Amino acid sequence: MMAKNKAESKAEVTADNQDNDKRHRGEGGVVAGIIQLVLVVVFIIGSFFISATLKSNKKEVVRHTSEARVLFAKTKLISPAPYQINFETTGVVAARSDISISPQISGNVVAVNDVFFEGGRFEAGEVLFEIEPLDFELEIRRLQSSVAQARTAFNLEEAESAAAAEEWEQINGDRPVPALVARKPQKAAAWANLKAAKAQLENAQLDLDRTKFSLPFAGRVLSANIEAGQFVSAGQSYGSVYDTKNLEVQVSLNDDQLNWLMQSEMSEQDSDIRITYEHFGQVKTYDGFLKRGVSSLNSQTRFASVSFGFKDAPEDLLPGVFVTIDIEGPRIDNAFSIPVNALQKSNEIWAVRSDNTLYQPGLKTVFNNDKHVVMTGADDPINVVISKLPGAIDGMAVRTSQDADKDMDASADE
Repeated sequence: MMAKNKAESKAEVTADNQDNDKRHRGEGGVVAGIIQLVLVVVFIIGSFFISATLKSNKKEVVRHTSEARVLFAKTKLISPAPYQINFETTGVVAARSDISISPQISGNVVAVNDVFFEGGRFEAGEVLFEIEPLDFELEIRRLQSSVAQARTAFNLEEAESAAAAEEWEQINGDRPVPALVARKPQKAAAWANLKAAKAQLENAQLDLDRTKFSLPFAGRVLSANIEAGQFVSAGQSYGSVYDTKNLEVQVSLNDDQLNWLMQSEMSEQDSDIRITYEHFGQVKTYDGFLKRGVSSLNSQTRFASVSFGFKDAPEDLLPGVFVTIDIEGPRIDNAFSIPVNALQKSNEIWAVRSDNTLYQPGLKTVFNNDKHVVMTGADDPINVVISKLPGAIDGMAVRTSQDADKDMDASADE
């Protein structure tokens, strides 16, 4: 019994302890909830306070109108003056065409000129090489005999025809002589044979002349593959040459340069074209001219190829040499030479009036050499803006570099 009572007492104590723990946990949860609520309220109040503080410190945004906005513009007073348009470019010397060395007859080469080698120069009519002429000389002798025989046959037919006609007249009086009686067909055949024999002789003489190979122009040898003792065949190529008078300079020009050059060529004054190159440390200059214009523009580079010729054939220029082309055209009156950095995004320029407001003078671009833009369209000096003005509009007030210089001078005087 005592043991039973002790167990029951112990169970009651355990139950009381559990009830106390539940009561304490409930009280702790209520306290935690109250603390969280207080923190939320404090956060909200703090947020409102910070927001109010920021609003009170916020400055009012001022919107500047075009009249209130003042930009700084670097300007330069430019007066119209005569301007000589010129530009410089580079090109490559090239021969208009290469001529193949192809003999018209076959045979053994018996002599080769010392100038007939790569890089050699030759004059018009100078013999470059010679083919064995003996075979052609013998052929001419044989054909001369054939011509003599044909002439004898023709003379014989002519005599027989005359005799037949005379006999017919004695017998038949004034009656017309028939063609067969007068041997006219035989006479015509003999005449044709004589003409054919003469043509063969002339052809043989032409072949004999061709044993000495020459060209009708002065030129330079690009390549030569002929030596004495070599057998050459008619129509085969054994080298190439070019005519020194056909040397030209091939140049690529952009749209502006090409447009100006074409206008200059169509004007009354010709362009002054000088071709310059350095040869063994010495600068040499030749007068040139526009030889061939442009037929089309390159679709990718938008450049066009033109060819300049030499007024006097150069003696020391070779194909592939780089040269400088200086092109100078007629003078333009009342032109404005404006620095290229004055061009704005729209490729227009801004100018400043006397009241320090912007305007576009409406000048027309004549030429652009990447350093200066040549424009026309006004007679009076213009105060040109030579600095970038993003967002500029007509009538906008600006502060110019000239004004800044005046302020600095005034400060120095004080």
